[in-house]
Amino acid sequence: MLREKWSQPRQTTSKGFRDIVTDSDFASQQIIAETILSRFPDHGFLAEEEDSKLPTSGPVIWIVDPIDGTTNFSREIPAVCISIGAMVADQIVAGVVYDPLRDELFHAARGHGAFLNGKPIAVSTVTGGEATIWGMDFARTRAERQLLFEAILRYGHEVRSIRGIGAAALGLAWLAAGRIDIYLNFTLSAWDVAAAHLLIEEAGGTITCADGTPWTPAQSKRGILASNGQEHATIRQQINP
Repeated sequence: MLREKWSQPRQTTSKGFRDIVTDSDFASQQIIAETILSRFPDHGFLAEEEDSKLPTSGPVIWIVDPIDGTTNFSREIPAVCISIGAMVADQIVAGVVYDPLRDELFHAARGHGAFLNGKPIAVSTVTGGEATIWGMDFARTRAERQLLFEAILRYGHEVRSIRGIGAAALGLAWLAAGRIDIYLNFTLSAWDVAAAHLLIEEAGGTITCADGTPWTPAQSKRGILASNGQEHATIRQQINP
C-alpha cells in the first residue's frame, strides 16, 4: 500500500508540535490491526495513531508504528518503515521492521537471532571512533535538540561520519544489520523502539536509554542510545556525561 501511494498526493495534518500525520499512516495502521485481529481477536495494541476502537489489553500487546518516518514519507524522502513489536508480560518477544521501498524485512524472535529477508544479520565489529558511522535524529523540542548538539560537540569529532536518518526504527534496524555503528535520539516512543530493540539484542548489539539505564516499553519518550556493543559505556559517557 505504501509503495502504491509513494508518488500520489498526500493528505497531511498536524497532530502536535513539529509532528504530522498523513492519511497513509491511518490506512497502514488499519490494515495491520485488522490483519492481526482477524487471527488473534483477544490481543491488544499500543499504536502511534489514536484509535478508540482498538483493544488495549490482552495476552499479547502489539506495539505498532504504521509509518516510521512520516515527515520523510510526506516529502518523498526514501527512508521510511513499518515497525511492529509483540509484547508479552512487558517483554518484547518478536519484532519486525519493514522497509517497503527497498523490500527489506528485518525480523527477530527472542532467542532465535535476527534476520534480514531470511538471512542472519549481526552488528558491526567496528571499534574506535575513526571508522564509526553514527546515526541520529533530531527531537522536536529545543531542549532535546540542545542535548543532541552538545553530544555532537563532545563526540562528533571522534567518528568518521554522522547520518541523520529521519526514521528511528529504520536507523536501529540498520545498526542491527551492521550498516551503522551507533544510533542516538533523545526522545522516542515505545512504537519507535520496540521491534528494533529486539533486533539489536538478537544481532549482538547493545541498546539502552541514553542515560545508560535499561529500556522498557513503559518508558515512553526516553532518549535511546544503541551501538554495536564494542564501547557502549564509553560512548554513553562521551555523549551524555
